Amino acid sequence: MATSAVMQFTLNRGVSLAVLASARTEDDHHADLGCSIQGPTARPVRRAFFPLKRHVATLGREGALHDAEALLRWLEDTPRYAALCMGKQRRMGRRVLRPDVLFPVATRHRPRVLHLRQEELGLDVPVRASEWPAVADFFAALARGATRAELRAFAALPVLAELVADLGQAGWLVRHEAPVEVPSPGALFVGHNTVLVAGREGRVLVDPYFRPEGAVDAPGYPPMQPRDVGRVDAVVITHSHGDHFHLGSLLQLPRDTRIFVPAVARESLFSTDCALRLAQLGFTRVEPLCWGESRQVGDVTVRALPFYGEQPTDGEGPYPDLFNEGNAWLVRAPGFSAAFFADSGHDVRGDMAAVCRRVRREAPVDVLFCGVRGFRLAPIFFGFTTLEAFLVNVPRAMLKAPQRLMAGPEEALRYGALLGARYVVPCADGGAPWYWREGMGPRYAGYPGEPVSGASHLDENPDADPYPERLAEVRRTMKDVPSPLVLRPGESLRWKGARTPEVVRHPGFVWPFGDAA
Repeated sequence: MATSAVMQFTLNRGVSLAVLASARTEDDHHADLGCSIQGPTARPVRRAFFPLKRHVATLGREGALHDAEALLRWLEDTPRYAALCMGKQRRMGRRVLRPDVLFPVATRHRPRVLHLRQEELGLDVPVRASEWPAVADFFAALARGATRAELRAFAALPVLAELVADLGQAGWLVRHEAPVEVPSPGALFVGHNTVLVAGREGRVLVDPYFRPEGAVDAPGYPPMQPRDVGRVDAVVITHSHGDHFHLGSLLQLPRDTRIFVPAVARESLFSTDCALRLAQLGFTRVEPLCWGESRQVGDVTVRALPFYGEQPTDGEGPYPDLFNEGNAWLVRAPGFSAAFFADSGHDVRGDMAAVCRRVRREAPVDVLFCGVRGFRLAPIFFGFTTLEAFLVNVPRAMLKAPQRLMAGPEEALRYGALLGARYVVPCADGGAPWYWREGMGPRYAGYPGEPVSGASHLDENPDADPYPERLAEVRRTMKDVPSPLVLRPGESLRWKGARTPEVVRHPGFVWPFGDAA
């Protein structure tokens, strides 16, 4: 007589996880530990900039550009900003910030609270330093499917007893379903900059950033979660902004997962020490990799490449050792290769074009995953983006000069050509409702939601949030560049070598919107 399958439980798709240093105020709940520019480390600077944001909003665009230098000089004399400075010293027209503001002591902020949320319902769980490994093991078990017996075992642990009961009562534990079948060799596009590359043996996940399903999202098109991705042998992190290095997402992977992160000599206002933060949660196989270093994951090779771009400007700043540190990545599996450039472009240290030429001399890359935002913006307006803290390293003379902080469509196609790539996949700018709700990327017709943050807006902004389809328009004006390939979150790419690759649509994750108008 056949026996029925053992019932397994997982986390409801509408529930998100966040790791916090504090949960005393509403602002604390939006300052994820590990996020350099929006985390607790940068909070004193963000607070000091608030009066400037208020004045810029009152003056409007033209008024703010006209008065930019006077506005900043006024701001730097306000008590809150002045308290962050070293007396009256100036560099490049800017008051000099104290070293402990630019390079805070990393251990001053520790993970103390696990925050769970579904829509308006939130739950804070205080966690001691010694308890984080058990918490991580619990959520990793839910991601692969936990049995009733496993839930009872976790509930026996003091830190989890009340949480397991609360999850059940809130309806946050649901039946586990099998993961999707990821083509091999190929790649699964989860969304934004999250991609799983699958070889015959190894599986490497780029920038895991899993978002919750929302009440206004299109029925039948949910965000993928760790349980949908299946086995992950290694993770690579491009940089420490919260949409690329997200502890709440990483918490749902086994603690012995190999995780390769950028090497950060010391945590700064712009760069989190990712290795330290993961160690604080109990992860055991974290390796910081310098540019040029490689590691083998089964039959997949990952190499850390230089990450140029997404800095306050493309020139020198008042603090020459203050950078948004990161790694671009080259991932090669037998029969398939991909480069991941995320938000990179060029800065005072170099240009991704030179990186492409060096890679191409070894062997071409099949697919480039690259952001196409451009993010052309005058620094005086940084306060209305998630890059607010970047304003500290902008010379006063450059406040009004629009900066292209990362690759636009033209650069992405040019990088692809230099790599010898056949396709460029636009990424790192949302792409689905669960990102649009958080202000990332332009929405498509038929989506009724509104953003919950002021990071961006929902309609297309060609200078900062173009539709991915714009890559095809730009390509028609260029010669000898790769073909654009728009992947929707929840789709896979089955690589067929010299033949046209196949886009695989997984049941339950099929794009419900049309193309951009």
